[in-house]
Amino acid sequence: MDCLAVYDSGNYTIKMSRYFERMGLVFEVISLPCKISSQGCGYCLKFPEEYIDVVVSESKANKYPVREIYKIYKGITKNTYKKIPF
Repeated sequence: MDCLAVYDSGNYTIKMSRYFERMGLVFEVISLPCKISSQGCGYCLKFPEEYIDVVVSESKANKYPVREIYKIYKGITKNTYKKIPF
């Protein structure tokens, strides 16, 4: 199952994506879904659920902390998102 990491800005998301790529982890930068967007348009990092601890700890260590994490539940026509504590 995939998750979304939401950062304070799109630039933070892109910087962390590049950082993870240098580590050998390729995560996708996608537009933040409207259902979970509180500040208009933005970007988030899509990654497999088993990397939650890595994403949170490495982001914090690089001074770009994750604001929120959501688990993606695939639907037939629409996805739903559940905020998870970390």
